[in-house]
Amino acid sequence: METPYRIVHVRPGAPEKVLRIEQAQLRPLKPDEVLVEATRSVVHPGDLQLIAAQGVRDPAQWPRIPGLEGAGVVADAAPKALAGTGLEAGSRVAFFAPAAWQSHVVVPKQALVALPPDVPDDIAAQLLVNTVTARHVLRAARQNGGRLVQSGASSSTGKLISAFALEAGLAPIRLVRSAQSADRLAAILPGGDIVDMSSADWQERVRELAHDRIGPIIDSVGGTLLTELAVLAEPGARIVSYGRLDARPVDHAPFIAKGLSLIGVTIGTWQQETGIEDQAGDLRAALRLGQTVPDLFAHAGSFPASHLAAAIAAAVSPGKPGNILLEL
Repeated sequence: METPYRIVHVRPGAPEKVLRIEQAQLRPLKPDEVLVEATRSVVHPGDLQLIAAQGVRDPAQWPRIPGLEGAGVVADAAPKALAGTGLEAGSRVAFFAPAAWQSHVVVPKQALVALPPDVPDDIAAQLLVNTVTARHVLRAARQNGGRLVQSGASSSTGKLISAFALEAGLAPIRLVRSAQSADRLAAILPGGDIVDMSSADWQERVRELAHDRIGPIIDSVGGTLLTELAVLAEPGARIVSYGRLDARPVDHAPFIAKGLSLIGVTIGTWQQETGIEDQAGDLRAALRLGQTVPDLFAHAGSFPASHLAAAIAAAVSPGKPGNILLEL
């Protein structure tokens, strides 16, 4: 075993200033815990938002290890932890668990997903969080009548939301920020309608496509765009928000005037709000898409942990066509 290491977040602040790589000590495993030798993890936007978060924090939280998911190989397990799982030492797995940015991750056995041979690590490392989020968002957005409108449709999670919406026959109107993004998205995931928001008449185009029956709406941007989407929405429509890329304030006047519902969705509440059968279905769906539509998980770059600053710079680059991976 190579010397274990971890990426440590020492305090809130700009990621390039508050992260460091240090040697790690492996602790004894508790019951039902599994040690995974990680090969890949993902730099999610949410990871960077948490790193940069300001405000008073409990000093006991520091240092912390970022990361929410990854892929690797089972290296060790507590006695009987793998019983009935079909896993053993050497099995390839994906995992959805905190503190993923380290070479050796201690994971609860229930957070492991066995990987088939035809799902490579680059795809496996990003299968779970975005897929679970996509399905969690769509469950919250279900509403009879009106045309589903979706912002951020070319993002990693946005593409998955579109894929599941198309499977359900919802024919979403998908909003992107450039003609290039529209062409790329149409090639990867045809169906529904795609509207380029760089066009001055994009709102009129959405109204035409929806025949003025707009809603539910799924938004990952927030800020002024969320207000613009609320203006478009049909009275009584539901708007589901799962991101806040734009920190500018939202004007709630159209929400009040139209009786709109604004619902926040986060993967942090997935287990509490989702039944066991739906949770299992979400994980099966992730594997299925990884096997059948691998282009949905194309990444925009892969960096060794020693090049962490470059990975972060790539992750915040506008218009990137996929996730940024860390090689662990």
